[in-house]
Parts: sequence; C-alpha cells; structure tokens
Amino acid sequence: MMTTDQKTDAYTNAMIAGLPQGPAFPREEAENRDALFRAIAREFALEDDLVDLMISEANPLTASITIEEWEADFGLPDCDHQHATTLQERRAAVHEKRTRVGSLNPNAIVALAKKLGYDAEVIERRPFVAGLSRCGDRLGRADSRLWWTVRVYQARITRFRAGASRAGEKLMSIARAEDLVCVLERINHSHLKLTFSYEGN
Repeated sequence: MMTTDQKTDAYTNAMIAGLPQGPAFPREEAENRDALFRAIAREFALEDDLVDLMISEANPLTASITIEEWEADFGLPDCDHQHATTLQERRAAVHEKRTRVGSLNPNAIVALAKKLGYDAEVIERRPFVAGLSRCGDRLGRADSRLWWTVRVYQARITRFRAGASRAGEKLMSIARAEDLVCVLERINHSHLKLTFSYEGN
C-alpha cells in the first residue's frame, strides 16, 4: 500500500502531466505552480487515506477505530468478562454475532466455537433403546435425550500481532472458553441441557 507522501507525488505528477502542451505550460522550472499542485495533491492523498480507512473499518474483522460502534450495534459485550478482551477477540465476537445462524444444532455449535477460536465437538446423549441401541452403547436414562455436552479441546491462545493488536495489550492471552459458554447459555433452548467439558491445556 502506498504511503501518503507517495500518493501525493503520484497526484502531483498526474496533474502536471495533464496540463495542456505548449510554452504557456512548461514541464520544468515552475516551482510556484508545482508547489500549488503539491498542496492540492496532498489533500487528494489524505482523502485517499480516509477511503482506505473506511474500507477497513467497514469490516468488523479489520475494524479498529469503529470497533466500539460495531459492538454497540450488535449489543456486545454479552458477558462481563468480555470487557477486558483484546482487539482480536473483540473483532471475533462481533463477527460471530453478525454471522450467527438461528438454529441450534451440533454443527452450528461447532461452527460457532470455531469463529470464537475453539475446536469443539458436541456429544449427544441418548437413552438405551432395545432394538435400536447396540451392545457396548452407553446406558442412558430416558431424560438424557435432550442433554448435550460441548467438549472444548483446548484453550484459545491469542498472540500479539502487529497490525491486529493495540499497544498495551498482552503479548499472549489464554481464554478457557468463557465467551463460548456465555453465548451458548444465552441462545440455548429451554428444553435442552448443555454441559461443558475441557481437554488439553
């Protein structure tokens, strides 16, 4: 990406090259004219920078200045612990809520966990039914039919990254799926029981 000075030079050269040809418009040794064009070109370059900024701020995954507005639009943070999260984690939370689907099924839960930075699976408990269950299947009670366990395989590790983190943030933060638990408990159906288990570090 070009710097502001490079854009200024490019706009200045373009304006000079666009002048009519002839002795009234010399290409060289016109310091006053070139200084005027450079001042105009500087404004064009600054506007160009603002356009680039607007493009990056229009996407929550690259937003920095407007991340608070994105969060306000989507009612974030959902949970108290999210006030201390990093910029990368805040972007992920906005993206997750912005792209969330309405259904709650095992595949949707796994996809939601992935957006928040976790690898997970959903274990659906089923009661043992003669004629349907097999030898070796778990002996589940009848009330276990609507009981799912979300197994999270490891904690989310967020490393400081230039261009994606802010000054003052930790070089590395480790999260134990508190945000995932919070989101799932908020959107869980009243008839469904969710429990959580953790593996790894």
